[in-house]
Amino acid sequence: MENHERLGMVVAGSLAEGLTVRLDGPVSVEDIAVGRYVVIEGERLRFFGMITDVRLGMLNEQFRQVPPPITDPLIAQMVRGTGTFGLVEVAPMLTLPLGEVAALEGPQPVKTIPAHFAAVQPARPADVAAVFGEEDQAHFHIGTPVDMADVPVCLNLPRFVERSSGIFGKSGTGKTFLTRLLLVGIAQRDAAVSLLFHMHNEYGWEGS
Repeated sequence: MENHERLGMVVAGSLAEGLTVRLDGPVSVEDIAVGRYVVIEGERLRFFGMITDVRLGMLNEQFRQVPPPITDPLIAQMVRGTGTFGLVEVAPMLTLPLGEVAALEGPQPVKTIPAHFAAVQPARPADVAAVFGEEDQAHFHIGTPVDMADVPVCLNLPRFVERSSGIFGKSGTGKTFLTRLLLVGIAQRDAAVSLLFHMHNEYGWEGS
């Protein structure tokens, strides 16, 4: 799916619980991945958010008891996108700069939400770069967003090492790999000295 294609529109939500987006008819829920970055075009603001859930919706609850005969191609085409549709939950995270003055300030913490029926699109490479920065002496490339294999996500190392940090997650999600990447970046850019606590001793030769 190209980055300029529209995914859907905002139909409900709140700042605390996130936004509900109804997918446009041609967009399949199977093309939507949790963790994907999106941009919501509000009336005066652009919102940068992440997809946190994907659901199925239907206009008529009777479809649960008596599903339509979608083996008929004509009926299937009529039902999908109108009687049945996909819904995604989006967590708004930042507002993106608009205009020259806002661009100097950079992305800002989100404090409001867009209005009903605001258009939702996949984030473009320029949107990701506006949030995470572009790779340079200060920004270290640590990965790519979901469904955007050629777009780097960078970490501002000088800001990162200002405070103590922790990496948390379920088993098998890549915590060890990410930690090694960060240690390499910090050492390579000479950003700081690292003191690491890890109960399984995966980062050294000996310990007790």
